Amino acid sequence: MDISESLSVLGLNDKQKAIYLALLQLGKGSAYSLADKASIKRPTAYVILGELIDKGLAERVPRARKQLYRPISPEQAFAVAEERFSLAKEKLPELLAMSKGADTKVNVLYFEGLKGIKQVMEYKRDEDKGKEILGFYATSKNLPPELTEFFDEWNAKNTRRRITMRGIVPDHDSLADYRESDEKHGRVMKVVPHSEFSSEVGIDISDRIVRIHDYKNLQGIAIENADVAKTMREIFEMVWSRVN
Repeated sequence: MDISESLSVLGLNDKQKAIYLALLQLGKGSAYSLADKASIKRPTAYVILGELIDKGLAERVPRARKQLYRPISPEQAFAVAEERFSLAKEKLPELLAMSKGADTKVNVLYFEGLKGIKQVMEYKRDEDKGKEILGFYATSKNLPPELTEFFDEWNAKNTRRRITMRGIVPDHDSLADYRESDEKHGRVMKVVPHSEFSSEVGIDISDRIVRIHDYKNLQGIAIENADVAKTMREIFEMVWSRVN
């Protein structure tokens, strides 16, 4: 990749590249000097300098006797671009889901890290407003403190969404606080012996999405398909009917 191609990553067209390179080479300059250096007409240079300022790649020199411009360093420019890319990438799962089309296709999304666990648990959660979620819920003995706080916020948010929950849960000390607040948050849970069900992986099932939360390894999976979700709900109901 040459210099021109690298600047394309910042979303610059040819004239913007020419003026930005002129800024880097001169350090600072007037629109006239920059237009001359870049071999661009002066009126066009004014327009392009304004565009570079909007993109965060240039700035006006304050308190100068005449209007001068200076570049934002390439290091800073690429750091800003990386941050914007990172923020945009957070929407990738939703964009991928939109591109899949019909409900007959199985769409599987993978999430990783603390942020990933939060993302999978919130993935299209607004679609569950006013509905019941079914699930097999895990112990929380190895939860990072950040997730404990997130769960409190998540439960409160689900209450505001009028989401109710039925679940199978292990009998474990780490879940004692949750059992005390079940009624408050619209949860009905059947508790089974830890010796029979000791999972650290939680699964919840909505109308068309199955979300898997691996708290131990900080991984998450969302399976988006109405038929898969229906099958999982039927499996849950079979287990539910057999647990006292």
